[in-house]
Amino acid sequence: MADETRQLAEFAASLTHGQIPSAIRARAIDILVDQIGVEIGCSDLPWARQVRESCRCAGGAAEATVVRYGDRLPVATAAFINSTFGHSFEYDDGNPKFHGHAGAELIPSLLSVGERDHISGRDFLTAFVAAYEVRGHIGWALSPEMAKRGGPQYSTTCGPFGVAAGVARLLGLDAEGIRNAMGIAGGFSGGLMQYDQGGGSVKRIYTAIAASAGIQSAHLARAGITGPEGILEGARGLLRIYSSEYKAQRLTQDLGKQWMFETAYFKPYCCVGIIAAAIDGFRKIVTENCLAADDIESVVVGYPKGYDLHAGGTSPHDILGMQFSTSYSLALTLLKGGNTPREYTAEALTDPAVREFADRVSVKEDAELTSGYEGRLPARVVVGSRAGRRSEELVINARGSPGAPLTSDQVDEKFRSQVAAVLGDARCDKLLRTLRTIDELDAVAKLPPMFVAN
Repeated sequence: MADETRQLAEFAASLTHGQIPSAIRARAIDILVDQIGVEIGCSDLPWARQVRESCRCAGGAAEATVVRYGDRLPVATAAFINSTFGHSFEYDDGNPKFHGHAGAELIPSLLSVGERDHISGRDFLTAFVAAYEVRGHIGWALSPEMAKRGGPQYSTTCGPFGVAAGVARLLGLDAEGIRNAMGIAGGFSGGLMQYDQGGGSVKRIYTAIAASAGIQSAHLARAGITGPEGILEGARGLLRIYSSEYKAQRLTQDLGKQWMFETAYFKPYCCVGIIAAAIDGFRKIVTENCLAADDIESVVVGYPKGYDLHAGGTSPHDILGMQFSTSYSLALTLLKGGNTPREYTAEALTDPAVREFADRVSVKEDAELTSGYEGRLPARVVVGSRAGRRSEELVINARGSPGAPLTSDQVDEKFRSQVAAVLGDARCDKLLRTLRTIDELDAVAKLPPMFVAN
């Protein structure tokens, strides 16, 4: 081991705006736009309202703003609520290289602290890039083995470290202070993934757990609490405890040279990311062969090891379960015409036609995908027709993934589809322009009032 935790802390402390390539800054802004759009668009879902009501009852100092509603609460509380909004419907960004949902972990956290402390847009963006890279390298060091074995969950396991690094930087801590914040964050790391088997709306708060934990860790470090050396690479550190096939060298490999933003993906569909490839492949087969539901006898979807379980639910108990079910997602694709918030509903969950078609879909491990496509989210779809035809489609680069990325214009289109109905067209476009030029903003405290509905 080579004191990798300290090296990550030094990177987070020393990165300058000028060291970030323009393409990486642009992709970071894409993630910012996407996350704020999801926060606003998903802020009125039942579990989002429940989290807001639960958290705001505690009150506290008026430090940061809750998106859409305008509540003023302590930074950790506001970040917890906003992060829940941003992860409320499986519509937020991800990264197949390091897993989890870094945008929803980091952006609400850094914006809340930035609002309170009147951080400039330029400093916010630099801290976000630094934190994203730290978070990415930690998740990468645990991949793919932790994903294959079914957890713990990446946002709750790795997210606190990235948030701690980014917030500690905004608080003015040096490399040693950031290292301590990351060491403290180790006490918050963990999180089970039974939600992909048993549903439950608690999964909606998993990025919020990372946000709150990281913020607390950074503030504790500023107050003088210290964390253990080697929290990531040590004998009882993150890598050894949570993975039997960890790769410690990845913690710092190509740090500041190859950027984690290069493998970000944006979700065109409201489901766990691996299902996107299956939807794309299924759509192509159905379209090219002019198939209707009655024409299809069977659908078999192959995934890499671990993902077959992650997205293989057949009897979902709730909407979250549908979003982690390949069979139900493909039924919605065919019978409801899409996989957006309009299709994943309680009514669809109990629709007999959806259930009947879902029963024709099966999921299995595909050995070729397991061994050959690390860092991607591929799927193989085989459709058998009642007429005896067999159609197969292998999708390595799903729409929105690193190999077929959404453009900035497409990210903006997704943003408008969620925000215009809440803020109105004019305010939506003004907010979008401001986010796109965040480097020029003298204080991110000017942003939150723009997030609030009249």
